[in-house]
Amino acid sequence: MKPPAILRLCAIAVMFPALLVNSPVHGREYFLPGPDTHKYAVILGGAAANETYRDQFQLWSLKLHDILVRDYAYPADHITLLLGRDDSGASIIAGPCRRSTILDAMRRLRKIVKPGDQIIIFFIGHGTSDDQTAKFVLVGPDITGVEFAKILEDFSNQDIAVVNATSSSHPFCTALSAPGRVIVCATRSAAERYDTIFARFLLEALENHAADRDKNRRVSLFEAFLYVRENVKSWYTEQDRLPSEHPTLGDNGDGRFHTDPDPARNEGRLAQIADVDTLAAFLPEVAQVGPASETLRRLTARVQALERSVILLRHQKSEIPDQDYRLQLETLLIDLARSSRQLRVLTANQHQYYPMDK
Repeated sequence: MKPPAILRLCAIAVMFPALLVNSPVHGREYFLPGPDTHKYAVILGGAAANETYRDQFQLWSLKLHDILVRDYAYPADHITLLLGRDDSGASIIAGPCRRSTILDAMRRLRKIVKPGDQIIIFFIGHGTSDDQTAKFVLVGPDITGVEFAKILEDFSNQDIAVVNATSSSHPFCTALSAPGRVIVCATRSAAERYDTIFARFLLEALENHAADRDKNRRVSLFEAFLYVRENVKSWYTEQDRLPSEHPTLGDNGDGRFHTDPDPARNEGRLAQIADVDTLAAFLPEVAQVGPASETLRRLTARVQALERSVILLRHQKSEIPDQDYRLQLETLLIDLARSSRQLRVLTANQHQYYPMDK
């Protein structure tokens, strides 16, 4: 039998149907959290020029996998890790990082994902470019940005984010630019061909949610980018070296990437609502059991959707009449406060009736 308090709160949650949280970007609701939305990650650890780089790429790739599982609640089977020649012996590696295995992995993923699911693709390794092509270095034939863009065409109904930590990543990433995609890369031009330190600070940004600037317990790709950019800059300063990499971000589909994206100029708006966290990472452990678990999931998703709408509405302030803006913002903030309060109380009741301490 359900405890009376939980019954009352479940009824209250139903009484507040969704308001106008629709804030379409590029004509579609990108990165809209939902109770049934799933997130997937693809980690591509490329070929290494020597053993030192091999060990470094392997360390970064395996640690990224661990962080996504531990800190962001990705199920292990929602992460595809392809690594070098696959000679590490780690069971979490799905295979070597070759062109054929990448194509196979993306085909398998295409059969699993649903519309609205989110996929983050990480490139760790070496990158190269010339006047015509930019490539991610693999065991065997390399893959170009244009070729990878073709692969992503099969995921038009999913939310796509790409984080490319390699040298010469800028021209590779510009080939991937498209409406609705968030792309972060380690360099600002094809001329930045030296190996990067970007991945080191990406891991630091994600681990324990270090990049969470607004303290909402989640890390957006915009927050991760800012963290990496500042720490990469500081590292070169401390080393007394001329920076050979400048992290950039592009998320409006125009093919231009910025070292200092300004959401007021429609640079970084999408990245601000693209969270790395899964919904499960934001749920309390007790949400996995008990009669109100489904209500907790839906209410948590609702809170995140309202927060997303507030962010997008604030960016539209100059585009709508002031009175309309204030009315919409007030409506959203009131609903957000109510939903957040319901979530806190329901979570407290779950802890009370289903204590996790053994």
